[in-house]
Amino acid sequence: MGDRIKVEGFVEKIFVKEGTNARGAWQAFSIKLQRASGEVDPRFFQFGFERPKFKEGDYVAFEAEVKDDKAAKFIEGSGSKPKNPPTKPAAPQRPGGTGGKPGGGGGYKPRPPVESKLFGQIGQNSTEDDVRRISYASARTAALGAVDILLKNDALPMSAAKTKAGQASRFDEVTAAIDKLTIEYFFDSATGRKLSTVADAGSKESRVTGLPTAEPGKAAAPAASETEAGDEPPQDDGDDAPPEDEDKF
Repeated sequence: MGDRIKVEGFVEKIFVKEGTNARGAWQAFSIKLQRASGEVDPRFFQFGFERPKFKEGDYVAFEAEVKDDKAAKFIEGSGSKPKNPPTKPAAPQRPGGTGGKPGGGGGYKPRPPVESKLFGQIGQNSTEDDVRRISYASARTAALGAVDILLKNDALPMSAAKTKAGQASRFDEVTAAIDKLTIEYFFDSATGRKLSTVADAGSKESRVTGLPTAEPGKAAAPAASETEAGDEPPQDDGDDAPPEDEDKF
């Protein structure tokens, strides 16, 4: 394990990495912090697969496990939003110098997110073409793996003729299957539609609800309770539990 450190600062940027695997589309989150001095921490702080409970510009404090000089992993449950944060510096400064225009104070200024009808908000310095190429390549890889499994299990309808014409037909059938699944997985990743059209196969107790809809940027309403008659949880006759502290994460 790496060293455990305490860090705090303003959330300069929340980064979202997207991908697709055998279980569907996923998102991973990391952030950059601007210290109260104005300097931007050189490390990316990784927050896993759940969207952080804060937004860009918030002042946060948490503990992290250092992986190397470029990355550290957030320790779950260690975070908070201090009640009396310091004044936010006017402009973030990168370690090692002020940069920017001579005499102007310089500093790094992140580019505002680009809005995409298909992919939602695109941050960092990526373009819609960049995200499209990455998503397509990921979808293509997943499609190749799926077709390979289908072929190994004789689950893909194929021409059986042992002739040149049959061979040509099988080539067309395999490539068509790859293309079809590539496009399907591409749009699965871009829209997250499978998260709202395919039920979670987990047990009733562990099943995930409230997943995003196919429309980027909007969350689905929580799924209806699956508690069956006679399975209602016991009622607490005591005082209501205190509300969860929204400033903790």
